[in-house]
Amino acid sequence: MIVVVDVEKWLFVQKKEADEASVPTILVEKDRDGATWFTSMKILFQLKKWTSRRRFVPLLLCDEQTYRAYEVFHVDAVPSLALLDGGRTLLVDNKRDESFDVVLRESGLDTEKSILLFALQYIEQMTNEPVAFAGDESIDATRIVPATLLDKTDRLESGRRLFEWMHDEDLRKENQHD
Repeated sequence: MIVVVDVEKWLFVQKKEADEASVPTILVEKDRDGATWFTSMKILFQLKKWTSRRRFVPLLLCDEQTYRAYEVFHVDAVPSLALLDGGRTLLVDNKRDESFDVVLRESGLDTEKSILLFALQYIEQMTNEPVAFAGDESIDATRIVPATLLDKTDRLESGRRLFEWMHDEDLRKENQHD
């Protein structure tokens, strides 16, 4: 299973939240104005693990240029796939997938929800793997990460729960094959 995660909703926090966190945090994105997004060290280690296993796809609202400022996705935890612009842009090995651009344009979809749902289905077909979504609860994806894992007041805790759930789902899948 591949999990597409809205990282700004589930895993990353602003500087103020990072400074107040009860766990060690690390900078994951810095733009020309300075430090922007942080995450916990534990989440960073989980990002490394799951991206190396090709099981984690970050979803960000930013464009490609802004995405380049996310050092975490270029050095520490390089994803095989990334969705940018809320699902309008697909990167494969950090390069724009122009075939996705073509099929998305040809689809005629124009709402944020329909585009994101299309992107999730595209990834599922492209990888031949089931895709679960952790993000906007109103997206009618086939597989949704349980909303009970999300604590809107503590994204670092939400991230810990998310990766714990992913681990449990992985174990469940392995046990079905035994």
